[in-house]
Amino acid sequence: MRDATGLLAGLPAGLRASLAACLLAGPCAAWTSEVRAGETRAAMVVLPPVVTDAELFDATGRTVRFRRDVLGQGVTLVTFTYRGCVTLCPLSDVIAEHVEALLEKAGAGDVRIVTLTLDPSGDPVELRRHAEQIGMSPRRMLLSGDLRETAPLLDGLGAPFGTLENHRLFFLIFDAKGRFVDRVALDKAVPEDIAARLVAISGR
Repeated sequence: MRDATGLLAGLPAGLRASLAACLLAGPCAAWTSEVRAGETRAAMVVLPPVVTDAELFDATGRTVRFRRDVLGQGVTLVTFTYRGCVTLCPLSDVIAEHVEALLEKAGAGDVRIVTLTLDPSGDPVELRRHAEQIGMSPRRMLLSGDLRETAPLLDGLGAPFGTLENHRLFFLIFDAKGRFVDRVALDKAVPEDIAARLVAISGR
């Protein structure tokens, strides 16, 4: 299985160059070293997330409940992003985009990809602007909300609010009934593997 560095080989040249620079220097290099150093400890215990039914909004201003309207409506991949991050979040977004393309190719376009912001936003306009800036597909659901709603949700999912320089990124897989299936670390995320897992769970 390839790690995040190996993933770069399959990306367009422009993205490959910028993401390679991220992975080989600065915050990404420190993060990768820290993750690998703690890999054994992290692998020992993988606890299911505690999912609250937080009230959130999407980039159109539509209000949704996370458990009622997001999970349990189909197989779901949950990703995270921090608005303004130029180090790890672009890599996470590229992986999600690649997974989305693979799902459509496999005829599993109904598998949901949901991205939660790790910084609170009270303005759907800002959320929409962020989605446009990163070129997010209209099929993906970008969600944020008031701090009182998002903080307990993110804490329960294992991705508490961080700072622009220090925040956690990984992928969570839920089945069609909203039950937790797996957590995939960012440096172990291979789009082909994630897409294949989602397709298998969806029964195709």
